[in-house]
Amino acid sequence: MPGQALKVLHVEDDFADAMLVQHAVCEAGDFDIAFEVARTLKDAQRKLLREAYDLVLLDLRLPDSVHPIDTLETAQDCAGETPLLVLSGSMSVDDVHLPDDVARLDKNESFRCKKGEAPVHLASLIRDAAESADIQTI
Repeated sequence: MPGQALKVLHVEDDFADAMLVQHAVCEAGDFDIAFEVARTLKDAQRKLLREAYDLVLLDLRLPDSVHPIDTLETAQDCAGETPLLVLSGSMSVDDVHLPDDVARLDKNESFRCKKGEAPVHLASLIRDAAESADIQTI
């Protein structure tokens, strides 16, 4: 999938966090990732019914779904075959609620890499996750 435009549904209730991710991807020079933001799980469900996406980038705590495992399970059901990439700033708290087979990295740690590395790292993880059918967390 490298070089192809990706359509990503970013399920994130915090506008600043959604913009931070988009800025990091653009800063990495990857302009072929198009983001659409859903601010609630219900909004994400509606969007997934209407359109196909290459990836769902999922926050675990949303206004209409605050328990991480419920959010994950509902998103899995709605996304179908679309890969999920969990991006959560509360991973240190939510870690105990997620299945063992889900790798995890706190979103806050993703942006504390050496200068110049974080955007490229994030853009690469988004592309890699879109190629995978597995659930990943970053």
